[in-house]
This record gives sequence, structure tokens and C-alpha cells, in this order.
Amino acid sequence: SELKFIVLLKRDQTQEQNHINVKIADLDVDLYPKDSVMMVKINGVEIPINNLPYHHPAGKIQIRQSGEGITLHAPTHGLQEVYLDLNTLKVKVVDWMRGQTCGICGKADGEVRQEYSTPKQRLSKNA
Repeated sequence: SELKFIVLLKRDQTQEQNHINVKIADLDVDLYPKDSVMMVKINGVEIPINNLPYHHPAGKIQIRQSGEGITLHAPTHGLQEVYLDLNTLKVKVVDWMRGQTCGICGKADGEVRQEYSTPKQRLSKNA
């Protein structure tokens, strides 16, 4: 009933890399690779990796380096974890968001046969 977050994926076909944009609270966060290093932009300002972890002053949002990637945690906003590295993308929602999400990640309700719905509500066989 209320928009908590948006996670957008853009695939760079030439370099075969994923770029993630997360809109949550008053933050617009970009996670993307640049020269084989993960980068973070918050509201258009690039944050050096050595300045992580980042804690949002007004909310419970944390961005940190995790292994070879970057992890965003915002459980009070419904996002358990958004993780991106050069090869992997993970989006996990908190338990109270189960069945309340939509898009390519499905409804996060444990049912897997109807995960790939198109905008016209037709089922696709794969992503």
C-alpha cells in the first residue's frame, strides 16, 4: 500500500556489467563497477570505498564494502540486503515485506512458478 523502495537494474551490454540504482527514503544510491572496482554514488556524489561504511544520518540505512562487493542494508525500509559485485546481484527483503513486492524479483512470497510476470501480467518462462 505504501512505496518503501525501488531497486532498478541496468545491464551494460558492452562490458557485461550490472549497474544498480536504489531509491529509498531521501537517498538515490548507485552501485556500479568502474575499472573492476565497485563504486558508490549517493544522491549523485561519489563516495570513495575507503569512506565506507556509510550510515545515513536520518535513517537506518547502511552501505558498506562486503568482500569484493558493496552491500546496502535498510531493514526498517523493507530491504534486508542489496549486494552487488562484478559477478553477483542479490536483493533480499525483510520478512514483513513477503508477498508485498513486485517486478522481476517477484512477490518474495516463496512461490516460484509465477515469479516472472510481465507488466501485462503474463507469465514468462525465465528472466
